[in-house]
Amino acid sequence: MIDTEVIVLDIDGGTMLQACIDSLQQQTVKPRKIVVFDNGSRTPVSERLRGSAEIVRSETNRGFAEGNNAAFTQTESPLVALVNNDVVLDPDWLATLVAAFDQEASLGAAQTLLRRDATTVDGAGIDVSRGTIRQIGHGATVGDPLPDAWGVSATAALYRRAAVGDRLFDPRFFAYYEDVELCARLHEAGWKTRVLPVAKATHRGSHSASVLGSDALRLRTRNRYLVARMHRGVGRTGALLWEDVKLLPTGRSSLRGIWEGLTMRVN
Repeated sequence: MIDTEVIVLDIDGGTMLQACIDSLQQQTVKPRKIVVFDNGSRTPVSERLRGSAEIVRSETNRGFAEGNNAAFTQTESPLVALVNNDVVLDPDWLATLVAAFDQEASLGAAQTLLRRDATTVDGAGIDVSRGTIRQIGHGATVGDPLPDAWGVSATAALYRRAAVGDRLFDPRFFAYYEDVELCARLHEAGWKTRVLPVAKATHRGSHSASVLGSDALRLRTRNRYLVARMHRGVGRTGALLWEDVKLLPTGRSSLRGIWEGLTMRVN
């Protein structure tokens, strides 16, 4: 099997990080190395993590995009996995994904289904077919038929180094939708992405929004427009605007984010 290293980004992840690392250390196919990037935690990861992992610390929050990019420079294996600190993996998660890369040389990125709990799907990849950008399958029952995915989520995914090049994400995104932009680049370069139809990981829900405060909503809104403007066919500005018109009264969209997303330079 192809050598693999794993990156876990953490900012004050508490007991979630330990559970994530424990599940990585229990994989039937052992990763060559686990890199934990401490993204400005108040209590350093080195003071609260048990087990074998290489810890790289930043004194400030560099964001999901740049934090993972920095950790990526500490890896060298042909395959690199990204796993959120709030994910717990089944013991054969890595073996399942590595086998897919072994079998398909044109595969640039892949994930398995993510559970929210034992019977509920959290995510089954990314869809862009309606002009918006959405996660497939959230809230569905595990085992129900799901549509094919356009792209993979970086929540728990495996990437081929030869496909992504010398960095994973565009640092301008900081956080949110950077994985969508990466999938667009992979597709444009001729690489495939795949969601394997098996549930092999449990995602307990994002806790990063509280760290970002009001910036989380602004970034979630803004970055959808950035992707649509950077990559033809990956979201449409008109469809995104119509969606935001409906979301604004509910407090689930940001006027500032819309403005930045439509005016920020993307070239």
